[in-house]
Amino acid sequence: MASFSVSVMYLCCIITVLSTVVTQVKAANTAFYADNGLQQTVIVNSVPGREKRGMQQEILTLLGLHHRPKPKDHGEADSAPQFMIDLYKSLESEETTVDDDVKFHSHNKVRANSSLGLDLAKVDGSDVIMSFINHAGKVPYLRHERDRIFYFDFSEVSPEEGVSGAELRLYRETSKKNGRLQVELFMIQQGRDLEDKRLSSEVNVTVAPDFTGWFGLNVTGAAEKWTNFPETNLGLYMKIRDEKGHDVDPKKVGIVTKKGPTDKQPFMVGYFKMTNEVLSRRTRSTRRAPEVSHAEMAYGDDPYNPYSSNSYLRFKNKPCKRHSLFVSFRDLGWQDWIIAPDGYSAFYCHGECSFPLAANMNATNHAIVQTLVHLMDPVLVPKPCCAPTKLNAISVLYFDHNSNVVLKKYKSMIVKACGCH
Repeated sequence: MASFSVSVMYLCCIITVLSTVVTQVKAANTAFYADNGLQQTVIVNSVPGREKRGMQQEILTLLGLHHRPKPKDHGEADSAPQFMIDLYKSLESEETTVDDDVKFHSHNKVRANSSLGLDLAKVDGSDVIMSFINHAGKVPYLRHERDRIFYFDFSEVSPEEGVSGAELRLYRETSKKNGRLQVELFMIQQGRDLEDKRLSSEVNVTVAPDFTGWFGLNVTGAAEKWTNFPETNLGLYMKIRDEKGHDVDPKKVGIVTKKGPTDKQPFMVGYFKMTNEVLSRRTRSTRRAPEVSHAEMAYGDDPYNPYSSNSYLRFKNKPCKRHSLFVSFRDLGWQDWIIAPDGYSAFYCHGECSFPLAANMNATNHAIVQTLVHLMDPVLVPKPCCAPTKLNAISVLYFDHNSNVVLKKYKSMIVKACGCH
């Protein structure tokens, strides 16, 4: 898994090139809807299968994914996905007001949603939030104690994503034995030989009498070790003691295990953040031009293609402004792994930067000077360009290849304002 800033200008470049492909057969669906210059949002011309696959790969790269996730069987109502969906919905209303910041911001709505039981400081300071489902069946040892075993697959987590926190979430139902509990988690570690395993205490918490609902155990140390040294991930082992110090069966004291109701099964939540240096490096590494043939660069005359020659004439004498551009993840065929959103309004900037530059064109001082020089020598100095002056981030919620759920924020994906540069 990887996280980095991406530029909506680069995305628009991909769309511009690929939307000009000359096709003989038009597919039923497309993934892009744009302004045609007549105050109408229309479908961008479809592309053939080969070019569409190339376009999909480019967008996957922008999203920080090396390949298209193909999650195994999963249900959005299961405990881990449902937790992440609730978190996404809680954060969603903030997206319209938050500037282009890679961090999440919980603000009042999440604080009001106490049922999530969130660590708000970790939410606010994270670039990526990820839930991990329990794969206890993958642990070949202690088969007779699967109710006490937890295994979380960290293979999609990159060491470049620093762990800022991790929590194992357990649910306690009402039971006949509802007294105080002592829950202790151990990291399973390799012993002297292959068959030898030893336990190292990781965290110990007390659960109050008569308590029912979700509670968390801090497993940040384990998550950090598994991220940096994946071979050490042998899972976690749980011991539960009653008020008398006796070891008890989790099910008998109401602790839901892997065989319990799917919406109450244990899962892990990880909080990750990346340095600005890594984010900047990954942004630079992805800004390359799509590889297309000369024939694919030909502009068509389709009046409904916002990038065709006819459309260009409609835009030519209009001032620089923001235009609609919608990217549909569903039409890309990604609805099986992207949970939300179905798509997003990216917008784009287009129009003339001609003298005099009006106040609503958000022109820079340099653009004003360039416009004046252009008036004196149009051949030597071009007009300023219409470009984004403010960009916002979006959050995407998706399943990874291991059916874990990832909530990631991407910078510079939505044009909020345009101006002359």
